Amino acid sequence: MASIYKNVFTPLEIRGLEYKNRIEMAPVSPNYPSKEGYITDGFIDFFRPVCRGGTAIVTLGNCSVELARSQDEPRQVGLDTDDYIPGLSRFADMGDSYGCIVSAEVNHSGLDAMPEYNNWVNPEGPSPIIMEREMTNARLRGSEPIPSLEMSRERIKEIQQMYVDGAYRLKRAGFKMCMLHGGHTNLIGQFSSPIFNKRTDEYGGSTENRARFGMEIAEAVRKKCGEDFVIEMRFSADEIHPEGMHFEETKRMLRMYEDQGAIDIMNISAGTHSILAYFKYWFPGAYQGQMINVRYAAELKKIIKKCKITTVAGISNIQNAEKILSEGYADFVAFGRPLMSDPDMLRKAAHNEGESIRPCSRCGWCTDRMRGRATLACGMNPKLGRERELCAGDVFKAPQSKKIVIIGAGPGGMQAAITARERGHEVVVFEKEKQPGGNLLSCGAKGLKNEMQAYCDYMLKAFEKSGAELICGKAPTPEEISALKPDGIIIAQGAVPRVPDVPGADRENAFWAADCLSGKREAGKTVAVIGGSYVALEAAVALAREGKSVTVFKRSATPLQMTMHGALYEMLTSASGEVKNSCKAVEIRADGLVYENENGEREFYPCDNVLYGIGMEPNRELIDTIRRLAPESSCTVIGDCKKPRNIGDAIHEGFNAALNI
Repeated sequence: MASIYKNVFTPLEIRGLEYKNRIEMAPVSPNYPSKEGYITDGFIDFFRPVCRGGTAIVTLGNCSVELARSQDEPRQVGLDTDDYIPGLSRFADMGDSYGCIVSAEVNHSGLDAMPEYNNWVNPEGPSPIIMEREMTNARLRGSEPIPSLEMSRERIKEIQQMYVDGAYRLKRAGFKMCMLHGGHTNLIGQFSSPIFNKRTDEYGGSTENRARFGMEIAEAVRKKCGEDFVIEMRFSADEIHPEGMHFEETKRMLRMYEDQGAIDIMNISAGTHSILAYFKYWFPGAYQGQMINVRYAAELKKIIKKCKITTVAGISNIQNAEKILSEGYADFVAFGRPLMSDPDMLRKAAHNEGESIRPCSRCGWCTDRMRGRATLACGMNPKLGRERELCAGDVFKAPQSKKIVIIGAGPGGMQAAITARERGHEVVVFEKEKQPGGNLLSCGAKGLKNEMQAYCDYMLKAFEKSGAELICGKAPTPEEISALKPDGIIIAQGAVPRVPDVPGADRENAFWAADCLSGKREAGKTVAVIGGSYVALEAAVALAREGKSVTVFKRSATPLQMTMHGALYEMLTSASGEVKNSCKAVEIRADGLVYENENGEREFYPCDNVLYGIGMEPNRELIDTIRRLAPESSCTVIGDCKKPRNIGDAIHEGFNAALNI
């Protein structure tokens, strides 16, 4: 039977190249290349499941045309010498073997190059502007920022040729298309942006002059790579920044590109990479809406007729993609994180198995890893990047079926049960609450994180489908566990909320903030929230949106705007909630909260309820006894009862624990 996603699976031909469907993997740079920029086996294995899973286009992210001077990530694919061609050809061959068209984002970071990755060479761009990230890094180093340089006309021509040569190396390696990165204020975007381009020559000033650098590159790439090579180009439709390039001007510039005739696909994003407050418009977090840039693509579809349009950012699922395509808002839909969460998305959609697609929760686990310079991985999908270890991404059957007892049915425990059942083990799961899910049940509550709610629903169904035996409503005794004669035990009993160490914390009017999110408790009209954790701020936002008077008391200062905490802070203030920073709770009374303000003075806040979200503590109850009820080498403590962290850690530890029994 044909797929219900008929628009997703409608082929499209460009320059004689047929795209089997309308889904592209947005540019991803997973930190797997060698330090010198060469493609590794691990790099190919990271992308292989997406190519195999049916995606039409897979795009390598942030490939550098001048690796020695323009790195802004620790490990990028290099394009600036012929030595890179063999690795690139291996990648192209891998894509071809699955009928997937591979592409690469051809880029130079310009002013945003990080000196520490480039032997402290001065960054260079259209004008000598020191970028926000370098200002921050200089403060952390305790030194003056590294000055930036303005490119001469001769240097402009040299770098433009690097783009051309990089694209042509891709073609020589077997790539049938590439993506020129003209957005997010990388170098081409810096030339087009009035924020960073202050030149007075032919490359600065008017829209036409600021577009000249990128347009000359596109024209030269077309001439060098020929008429049988597809060129996609990424643009920021609107930089959002008050001094930046806005959509009306972008539309004029894109008409110029269309009239030039060099590019075939316009990839429409938004925001900037260089100014962190506007980062979220091209990489939306969990608290932002879905399909945030589709409106730009839809408007461009009305005026751009010769080029195809790709839309990207926060699209989240195959149903959204079908809607976008059916409404004619775009010709292609690009996914990044959702294809990491489930590389088999297109294969499942083709078989009308949309409910079995593992959703991306936008939990941020992937980006947290990248900030620590680790390789990219997905919190929801512990199989990603482990192709060889797992035999083409599938868990291997256990040589002998064993009885596994799992304590706790939160995300870690459920994942352990699913994986153990996949391996052929008999599984019994104990959950002390009346239903499985653990903290997942409150994570997506109140409409704050729709993707997390979708993931919770998916996980509960997958757990039920696994066939694991579930015993709810009680914590097992050691005797009950021992009576099952387990061959292995996985302890995933979670964490308990840390209670404020102040008088009155045990009052009836004081309780854990997550209980309000999950519906276990109701709050009154006026609420104090202690703590700046996700749980505290989410509860505060939810209550403020319900019309309650909410004030958050937190010890730390206001978080950075680009962080998820910062997003919650904005949501709270927009819902008329209040935040008091640098405050300390002193006493909880029946009629309110006594606290110390930033000056150390005591004040009283009258309220109906005091909620707290100041962190979690591992639930260590009976762990030492339980772990002796099976062979010690087959007993594992995972998730928050080991150390409170986030959902991705629990999922991965549950998966690994089941894999190793």
